[in-house]
Amino acid sequence: MLKSFAGLWLLVFGPLFFLLYPSQYNPIVRFNEHIEGQRFIHIYQGTLRLIESRLTIIPESERQKSIASLKQKFGFDIRLVPLTSLSLSDKQKALLQQGEILFINAEPESLLKTVPQNDQVLQFFTDVSAEEKIRRGAQGSIYLLQQAFENTPSQDWPLLLEQLSLTFSFDMEIIAPNLLNPTLDEQQQIEQDGFFWREEPSGDLSFYAQLPAKKGYLNANLIPMTSVDLSVVLILIVVFVLLISVCMFLWVYPLWRDLRNLLVAASEFGKGNLHSRAEVSKISVVASLGSTFNQMAKKIEQLLEGQKTLTNAIAHDLRTPLYRIRFAFEMLDDSTSKEQNNQYRQTILNSIDDVEHLVNQTLQLSRYSNKIQLANFASYNLSSILEWECHNIFQLYPTIQHTLNIEPQCRDKLAYVDKTAMQRAVSNLVINACKYAHSQVEVALVYNLQAEQFTIEVSDDGPGINEADLERIFMPFEQLNSTRAESNNGYGLGLAIVSHIARWHGGTITAGRSALGGALFVFNLPSEHRCSE
Repeated sequence: MLKSFAGLWLLVFGPLFFLLYPSQYNPIVRFNEHIEGQRFIHIYQGTLRLIESRLTIIPESERQKSIASLKQKFGFDIRLVPLTSLSLSDKQKALLQQGEILFINAEPESLLKTVPQNDQVLQFFTDVSAEEKIRRGAQGSIYLLQQAFENTPSQDWPLLLEQLSLTFSFDMEIIAPNLLNPTLDEQQQIEQDGFFWREEPSGDLSFYAQLPAKKGYLNANLIPMTSVDLSVVLILIVVFVLLISVCMFLWVYPLWRDLRNLLVAASEFGKGNLHSRAEVSKISVVASLGSTFNQMAKKIEQLLEGQKTLTNAIAHDLRTPLYRIRFAFEMLDDSTSKEQNNQYRQTILNSIDDVEHLVNQTLQLSRYSNKIQLANFASYNLSSILEWECHNIFQLYPTIQHTLNIEPQCRDKLAYVDKTAMQRAVSNLVINACKYAHSQVEVALVYNLQAEQFTIEVSDDGPGINEADLERIFMPFEQLNSTRAESNNGYGLGLAIVSHIARWHGGTITAGRSALGGALFVFNLPSEHRCSE
């Protein structure tokens, strides 16, 4: 289970981490870079061409001055830098030398365009730098703070600072001029903007604004540079991964459990435990697999049990005629007259006929038990089959009063059946009724339009079937404890054959009591082919 869970975990989070990590191989990053670059090139390519034309017509020594003057007209920075000063790949350099505009996805983003007849590159920034963003974001607030101190006498600055601390969320203090040693760059920034900032080891910023008359500096400490806290992001990522992992585990564990149960059941079944079944949840993704296995195991168990019962029954029923044959052969040697000799010979012939009949019936049962052997389905007129079989059988029982009722609509409808199998089923049902009837047999064929099925009803006025035997009557070699069984001179295979034929055609066969007082057999047959499992 752990191996399956680990594999699924890697399958889910491996691509996810790859897509979230901002590397040069990340397809999302590369796609966004391409889309962003195309957008900026589409917007500024005309501008870059104009700047290029402007630089081409002026001397090289005047180009930097021209760029400086142009910069004042744009909201972004513009530079003219040597190609060698840029960290570019050979492919990027080749594109620049071919006159292409190159997008650089860095901080800040910029467009590059070579200047003809020169080893310099025009760098046009499409975004302000991080320093410029900080300066723009802070200059208004610092201006207001400086105005507040300028409008307040210096002796009241501590009180003003205390009041300001109530409204600002970061610490502020006044630093004497001699306690702060600005660097040269910081001094230049003070002269330009009136303030400068320093980045602390924690990643926060500390701002230093010059107070009026250069009487000191107002220090604002630990101002967050970004609203994103790395520790919070890491915690959220860990929580997200844990939640997804728990959900994955809750999905994998039942699947693993059901597959293990299925494996154990299959192993036990293979070892000969035919009662082994797989316990699989109905909502499991392998529920259909477990159900199919259980159905297969049930079918195999029933098949083996049926074969065992059939083998025992055949052995039992073969023993009687074989004993009669053995006895007749032994008595032939001791017979004293021709009449006795003929009698024993006739016993032998009758016993051989019984054995042959039993073998034929067993072969028929085997044939109709194996639906693979039945492949002769076609559309037939069921009323014609029924009429032909009844005509032939009733000729063999002239003392039986018989009736055949076929609904008119049945004569125009076809049934998709195996003709030989249906002839066998009808023959067995009608012969069975004639054998046990006292004097009357009725056969009917009707069609149920709503259910789209034919129904063959065969009834007689014989002794009937006990209610407890209505299911057993279709089992092979079943002996019924009734007056109907007392007159039976067969082997109990005829109705079993009918039952197999009905199931294979997707129909049903049931037994009950008829209006004539004897047995009633109802054979339901779909008009379309719905072969049962």
